Amino acid sequence: MRDTRKLFALALAALLVAGGAAAQVDLSRYVALGDSVTAAYASDGLAQLYQDHSFPAILAGQFGMSGFQQPTISNPGIPAVLELKQLVVANGQVVPVIARKSGQGQPINATLPTPYNNLGIPGANTNDLLTKKGNIQNIITGQINPATLMYDLILRDNTTTAVQQAIGLQGTIYTVWAGNNDVLGAAVYGVAIDGVTLTPAATFQQQYATLIGAIRQYRPNAAIVVGTIPDVTAIPFTTTVAPYIYTPQGQKVYLLGEAGPLTDNDRVTLGASALIQQGYGIPGTGKLLPEGSFSPTTGLTPGVILRGAELGAIATRVGELNTIIESVAAATAATVVDFNAIYDDVLQNGYRVGGVTLTGAFLTGGIFSYDGVHPQTLGNAVIANEFVKAINAAYGTEVPLVNLRPYLTAGAATTSVVAAQAIFTLEAYQQLLRTLFPEIKLASPTLIRPVQRRVTSPGRQPVGGVAKP
Repeated sequence: MRDTRKLFALALAALLVAGGAAAQVDLSRYVALGDSVTAAYASDGLAQLYQDHSFPAILAGQFGMSGFQQPTISNPGIPAVLELKQLVVANGQVVPVIARKSGQGQPINATLPTPYNNLGIPGANTNDLLTKKGNIQNIITGQINPATLMYDLILRDNTTTAVQQAIGLQGTIYTVWAGNNDVLGAAVYGVAIDGVTLTPAATFQQQYATLIGAIRQYRPNAAIVVGTIPDVTAIPFTTTVAPYIYTPQGQKVYLLGEAGPLTDNDRVTLGASALIQQGYGIPGTGKLLPEGSFSPTTGLTPGVILRGAELGAIATRVGELNTIIESVAAATAATVVDFNAIYDDVLQNGYRVGGVTLTGAFLTGGIFSYDGVHPQTLGNAVIANEFVKAINAAYGTEVPLVNLRPYLTAGAATTSVVAAQAIFTLEAYQQLLRTLFPEIKLASPTLIRPVQRRVTSPGRQPVGGVAKP
């Protein structure tokens, strides 16, 4: 707590002296601070096949920096990454089944005597970068705790926080992309609750100012480049599965949740795909898709539906936090990369690369990995290019853009199947929740409990063939 108060005091001081930041930039010592996107966590795992092409690793190469260090995990990763297990035919369509690879990776360079240059921590929100520590001995001795696993793997020394390690590396240029997990939980859990899955704006204001202010205070001449938060309701995890189905006769029928029929204003998350294949949400089956809830006593019950009001609350909070990011950046002479606008443009209009148009479509768009949340290697390269553009514009440098052509042929997470019919296994969804938000108190260890109701008896009014709750 004392460390946090001290950092906050230093942050306030930094806001007053930010004008002294140097106009020139030294690219020789690059440090990346952030969450799962910075870490190259993809397909719901931390694995070398993605880490080798993290956007920080790509940037370091474009800067000409040697010796850029990451917490590399051997394939298939921790946890093992998702893969396309099989293609099955369902209702006359080819359906991809996505599940976890077998086995587990191991840390490759856990004994590195210095902190890693890439301090992206999957699951970390802004406050975690200021306060959490990790102990690699927990991994070495087999005392693995899901709530601390990523901190143990990445921070290791049981003494210093992520921001302290970042400052200790004496970077000359920093990228800080924080805040995504201050809103993402609402989307993946299907529950938008202030103070539970959404960080209050006032809280974020203090934490973010402390984070950026501390770096500016201790590294006054370093370049700091920050990113805004994309709209987490527009990622494939929340847009791939439609809130309706079509009958064999071509009739459009809306799915059923615990709170009643869905509408075009509602979303169904990727976590619902396996349940829908089992008949949940289909009118007439008596099976309802679970909707999330929260109780201060029992904790959070995840769901697979985001109602229109919840989508609005998440979008509002994303806007509030991005306003804070831009304000703090202006006060600390940090450069902003507006990933909210960039993601929106890509998802709306696509991204042209060598005659190929990339989109945000799940599996077929080329940008996102198998979990529908995180970019794959090609997506990381696109992100790196956006950082390069911002750095060159702000500092007058001539860092070359990344050649995206080699990433077009890698095919790390692209297929030609009909992604909208994908079966994202329930086990894969549950592991995603556990890894990204391990400290959220859950009402049930099973995470998702599909709701089954008896079909109404005569004399009761049915709702789409299912008895009213």
